[in-house]
Amino acid sequence: MKFRFLLLVLTLAALTGTAQQLKKDGLIVGTVIDTSNQKAIMGATVAAIPYTDTSKQTVFLTDKNGGFTLSNLQLGYYRVRISAVGYRTLTIDSIHLRADRADFNLNDLPLSNQSIELSEVVIFVEKPLIESKEGNITFNVGESALSNGSNATELLKQTPLVTTDADGKIAVRGKEPKILIDDKPVELNAQQLQDLLESMPGSMIEKIEVLTNPPPQYANEQGGVINIVTKKGRVGFGARVNLYAGTRGQTGISTNFNYRRQGFAVNLNAGVGYNEFQSEGYSNRTNIYKDSSNQLNTINNSFNRSIRPNLRLNIDYEVNKWNSFNFVAQYNQSNSNNSGFNRYTNINRFDAISRLSERTIASAGANQNPSINFTYIHKSKRPGESIRIISAANFGWSKNIRNYFQEFLNADDTPTGVDSTQRQTNKTRNNGYSINVMYDRQLSNKKTSLSTGVAYYRTNSDVLLVTEFMKKPEYTFLKSDLLSNDFMFHQDIISARISMKHIFKPGFSVTAGSAVEQTNFLFELFRDQKKEYNRYINFLPFANVNRSWKNGTNLTFSYRRTIRRPGIGELNPAIDYGDPYNLRYGNPDLLPSQSHTFDLVAGKTKSKYFANVSIGYNLVEDVFSQIRTLQTDGKTIVTWDNVSNRQEFEASTWAGLTISRKLRTNLSASYSYNKYGSFDKLVRKFRDGGTFTSNFSTNYNPTDLWTFTGAFSFNRFANPQGTVRSNISMNIGAQYKLFKKKVIISINTTDPFIQQQNRVFTYGPNFNLESYSRTQTRNYRITLSYNFNKTSTVKRKTVDVLKSIKK
Repeated sequence: MKFRFLLLVLTLAALTGTAQQLKKDGLIVGTVIDTSNQKAIMGATVAAIPYTDTSKQTVFLTDKNGGFTLSNLQLGYYRVRISAVGYRTLTIDSIHLRADRADFNLNDLPLSNQSIELSEVVIFVEKPLIESKEGNITFNVGESALSNGSNATELLKQTPLVTTDADGKIAVRGKEPKILIDDKPVELNAQQLQDLLESMPGSMIEKIEVLTNPPPQYANEQGGVINIVTKKGRVGFGARVNLYAGTRGQTGISTNFNYRRQGFAVNLNAGVGYNEFQSEGYSNRTNIYKDSSNQLNTINNSFNRSIRPNLRLNIDYEVNKWNSFNFVAQYNQSNSNNSGFNRYTNINRFDAISRLSERTIASAGANQNPSINFTYIHKSKRPGESIRIISAANFGWSKNIRNYFQEFLNADDTPTGVDSTQRQTNKTRNNGYSINVMYDRQLSNKKTSLSTGVAYYRTNSDVLLVTEFMKKPEYTFLKSDLLSNDFMFHQDIISARISMKHIFKPGFSVTAGSAVEQTNFLFELFRDQKKEYNRYINFLPFANVNRSWKNGTNLTFSYRRTIRRPGIGELNPAIDYGDPYNLRYGNPDLLPSQSHTFDLVAGKTKSKYFANVSIGYNLVEDVFSQIRTLQTDGKTIVTWDNVSNRQEFEASTWAGLTISRKLRTNLSASYSYNKYGSFDKLVRKFRDGGTFTSNFSTNYNPTDLWTFTGAFSFNRFANPQGTVRSNISMNIGAQYKLFKKKVIISINTTDPFIQQQNRVFTYGPNFNLESYSRTQTRNYRITLSYNFNKTSTVKRKTVDVLKSIKK
């Protein structure tokens, strides 16, 4: 029935589109603003000049918001000329109105003061789905049919070179990147960041930038930088509403309101999303002892429900062309209810069942994460000189309650009469503060520029874990001090950096600099009545040489000393009792991991294609990784530890091809081979291994009303004790616009053939483990969007220039 309904919607949309195409007219809209103060220019003359007959022009006067609408244009190539008293004339060239795309939104068109009698000519280039420049990648989310109804995490998975591992951690070419939103760093712990990205609607994102060769401010980030750029809206008032629903139990609504005028802009986004996931799996572990071996086999299933409300307010105010302010207030929440079932079967050396039990788990959790950010930018009258101050504060409260009931059975599945009930309550409070000051200046020779800055980050976490066992027959809960914990974690990071960039000639530059960081962290372990303190200082130099040619070829060689610090997830000593046969906890004695990173990137960009190839070598010191060890009682302990050094050999490629104006494809692939030291191979039984990630996407626009997008990926991750294999993931979407493009209907299909599966092989000195899990990711989602955009109403007229001259 649902499928028939979707088919009916598509059929009606196609018929509507056919009717509209029978009387196709061209449309060009935009907004004219003043470059110096970002204010709208009213009364500017906008003329659309066809290439075929330059004497016939369609002329429009901009309204009070600077907006213009050039409608009823015949198909063909156009030149748009904008002029106003006291401003330099701006010409936008090579705009092609055609059957498959008959309308263009030129957004903001800045006019500069007429200090000299010159006009500006800009060649208009249509925005593709994926762009690449100097080795960096831009994913234009607004051009994708998959953006409506998606969240930021789902869109990141479709971005070239970006992957998520089995734990949901984001990586670029296998390394954890720095996340920015609108060029501002996001200083959150791993769980807070995951909640933020999963609650951020895809409809509010303009583009995602992947900076594999990051700027000096973030040169020491091991995975580069991912910058999520949000939509700012046009001059005037605008609003958007998105409603979506999916067959997997996914529903939600997101809204956007924006207002922009004379250097002042407000963007408000609010929404809520509901998700359901079902998963199942098994694990088979063989324990190997000197005189015998036994097995522990587990089967499991779970059902997870979550609801995520979110709110984001962004205010931009430009006092003048020298000073501007930005304020962001954000709130996201996650409420979840989960249930699970596990069956444990112990098999002795005679292949007989020695112990059998079943465990049911019920949990409920709530997370709240408000944050604020304030940015001030001052630009000097000297070219290239600016100072930027970014200050931020974030807070977090979470509570999670898990109840366990375990019943022991005989080999024939009859109850033994023995059971146990446990309850684990985890309360966490987080807060963090940061300030980042950046100064950039171009020196007097106009070929050398200076970039410097200082930063301070402070994070605090208060964690209370209470584990209780039910005492029978009283049916009262008694606290277990051994499995409970109470601690506070504090971390300070103080950094300073300086770098110089010199342009020897056009297309050839060298950048070099260094950063110094001091990290302090303190654990206050109240249960054990002790404190653990550590401090370390790191010097992090970096340099790169860039050479580009006029034919679109680019070559970059870079060296970076990078650092990876353990977070609270790796340091937290609290024991996770979720699986009684596999206990997990962190290691507060972990040291940071540093690496020497060498990269060589070669690329070529032309109008029809771009292609990049990268090779790299990394020497990683004090690697910290998750290690599983078997105990004498048959249980395993999973914790974090520093292992010896590791060598990494990398190769990656990303490319895009414009087959036609209607069809574009993109491909990225990355392979990294990890080689461990002889000690870890001998003692810990580590294995060298490779990680392979790949992504293929295509975008097809048969008309300006229809958009089809497909994204496919395959990933295989390696770890020191084995491999994690992940199958192909697919996301296919279709988008249709109707009612003058105010209404957008999107249909997305996720994993229609194969659902997400992970198979993990782990090999220890005295055990072998195979784990398998499958999550219900197949989903058919429909999204309905409506745009409330006010169009310009100033009169337009068609002018025959030759007739005007004769008169």
